[in-house]
Amino acid sequence: MPERPGFWLLVMTAIVAVFLGLPACTLTPAKTVAEMAQEPRPELSLGPGDVVDIKHFYLPELDESQIVRPDGCIALPLIGEVQVDGKTPRQLHEELVRRYRPQVKEPQLTVLVRRINDSRIWVTGEVKRPGPVQMPGRLTLLEAVTEVGGGTRPTADLTQVVVVRQRQGRSYGCKINLKEILEGKAGEQFFLQPRDVVYVPPTAITRANDWMDQYVNKMVPQTRTLFYYPIGPGNLGTVGVDTTNR
Repeated sequence: MPERPGFWLLVMTAIVAVFLGLPACTLTPAKTVAEMAQEPRPELSLGPGDVVDIKHFYLPELDESQIVRPDGCIALPLIGEVQVDGKTPRQLHEELVRRYRPQVKEPQLTVLVRRINDSRIWVTGEVKRPGPVQMPGRLTLLEAVTEVGGGTRPTADLTQVVVVRQRQGRSYGCKINLKEILEGKAGEQFFLQPRDVVYVPPTAITRANDWMDQYVNKMVPQTRTLFYYPIGPGNLGTVGVDTTNR
């Protein structure tokens, strides 16, 4: 599914705010791990790429299995175009019953969601294979990081893994010590939700090295010494230093 404009800007703003403990526009203060973990899963809403089955109890000839188009619609027999994007399965069922009623006496049908396209989370930062991870069911933070190959050693700081979540146009997040979990210490499992973003930050040493490389090594001119030797009789020769940048 195409991302909404500004999606990654909101995500990166949330990541920075979680680290610094600062609020920002469209950003609530960082939440505790317990608050994030106890949040209920959002109600399922349909969108482009989802697969929906429409089953009629007494009119199987009207049964359809449709992929929601990029414009958020499906096309069904007798009633034509139906806007699906943003509706829950229950809302879609109610609309289909209403739309079929003039065509079919006492329509009895059910809506089955066969596949959810946007059931992904994203893992980025100091991991081996950054990118999306599909969520066929419940998925823990540890499982998600493992799915992308785990944190890169020794640059990944697994003590401050950030989980960013979006709800109703606002972003917030929390920091989780994944290293303690990997060491076998007791703790509650943290379950992710669709569209969560997991950021594995670099260690402080890695950040310092990157800063030195960007602001010191690449800005300070480096010199090279060139030696000039006599090339003919009577030339006593000289030794010079060339300070041109490499």
